Amino acid sequence: MRWDENALVIGSGTVGAVLAGWALVAQGASVWLVVLGAALALDVIGGAVSNVTETTKRWYHRPGVTMAGHAGFVLIHLLHIGVVAWAFRGEGFDSLYAVSLSACLLASMLSVLLVPQRLKLPVAVVCFLATVGLVLGLLGATPGLEWFVPALLIKLLLGHLVP
Repeated sequence: MRWDENALVIGSGTVGAVLAGWALVAQGASVWLVVLGAALALDVIGGAVSNVTETTKRWYHRPGVTMAGHAGFVLIHLLHIGVVAWAFRGEGFDSLYAVSLSACLLASMLSVLLVPQRLKLPVAVVCFLATVGLVLGLLGATPGLEWFVPALLIKLLLGHLVP
């Protein structure tokens, strides 16, 4: 990565982590949840910026990278959804949130991966808008992590999957 891309990624991830931590502190979250939320923000927000840089796009869309490789990167992020559903959405595990967001993400991933290259970006945008509308509209944002769903979708759909 170029120095300017690195500065944007590190800066955005760091600012995102600080702001996410601050939002959780303002809500009275425990130190454990503040640290966990800040770590999620560092990865998801910094990753959203990283995945839209020219350097990262060239790397993930170089010859030899398979559809399975792209899917694997997205699938790892189902863990992020599980962590949010478990730690930040009230007592216990919010299975409706976890299943709904995961299903939307997987359907979106398949939609983007299976269309011709010229349609990947518009399909990713449609999937982004539909998922944000469905998940946030029906299940609500996660208090203190209101940024999570849109940032995760930018990282994965618009960033990682679109060449």
